[in-house]
Amino acid sequence: MEKKIYSTPFAGLCNRLEALPLCFAFQEYFGHEVLLDWPEFQDLRVVGARFTRLRPWMKLGAKRFDSPTPEEFVHLGRHRVLIQKGLFGGIPQINRRLYLATAARLRLHPRLMVELMAQFAPLKETVVAGVHIRRGDYRPGPEEDIYDINNHIHSQVPLWWYEYAMKTVTDRYGKVIFYLSHNGLTPQEETRLSHAFPLIQAPRDNPYRPKRKGHQADSNPVRDLFALACCPIIIGTPMSTFTHYPAHALGRPTLVLQPLPRTTRAAPRMGLSRLYGRDIHAWMETLYKGSMFHAVTSVSDLPDVDYFQALDWL
Repeated sequence: MEKKIYSTPFAGLCNRLEALPLCFAFQEYFGHEVLLDWPEFQDLRVVGARFTRLRPWMKLGAKRFDSPTPEEFVHLGRHRVLIQKGLFGGIPQINRRLYLATAARLRLHPRLMVELMAQFAPLKETVVAGVHIRRGDYRPGPEEDIYDINNHIHSQVPLWWYEYAMKTVTDRYGKVIFYLSHNGLTPQEETRLSHAFPLIQAPRDNPYRPKRKGHQADSNPVRDLFALACCPIIIGTPMSTFTHYPAHALGRPTLVLQPLPRTTRAAPRMGLSRLYGRDIHAWMETLYKGSMFHAVTSVSDLPDVDYFQALDWL
């Protein structure tokens, strides 16, 4: 009988995308058909995979796995039905070869692609900088005027830091418009940003309302993911895969700005990184180990952008 591997909705969209190369490794080495039991089937296409519902009877005799070692990977390949129940960050040995190749399989539904291109195309020679602000399950720090990642791995970045970063980007590149993707901003905070900076956003038509608090947003996450990947710069949220994945796996190489591990409202600081083609492990190490992460000491430290917005890859 045909071998099958099912990916379940064990985490948010970008964490599942990080785990997807492993599914295609099973397909490549052992012939498993890749089946995705994901809620985003309406708006996302994955070349070489098929969306389906994992029914209870399909689980009979299936082997569940999360983060196999190379030896366990070989053993799992003998099973006819596999169920991926979780994986954080992928398997480095597999990601080195299949990471970008797997991301290249992703397609945005034509309806959303047309909508997105109509929003971006008229901007022409305007730098479109992505801004991803994640609240939800991110915890506010004990002091509003201090950001310190040591308080918690998912420390909430205060709005004043994003305002500082957006002003710095404007000072450096001049003609800039910001694509805002967020979950958890209050109407007052959105108004505050829109009064200070030119913003565009996706329609508030999110058809997916996951139970996970950290993944709730008003806009369609699939559309936002592809829109951020069209931006040459993303002002992001540390440790969030929704900042990482569009910058480092989709589209063209992207410059990412995030706060230093500790910064204050009185003297805000940020750093930059370019990690295109590198997986979540490299992204996490930017702040934990300072790997490939460079402090921005002045506006001139920001490099020239390679493009204003990239739509050709869509």
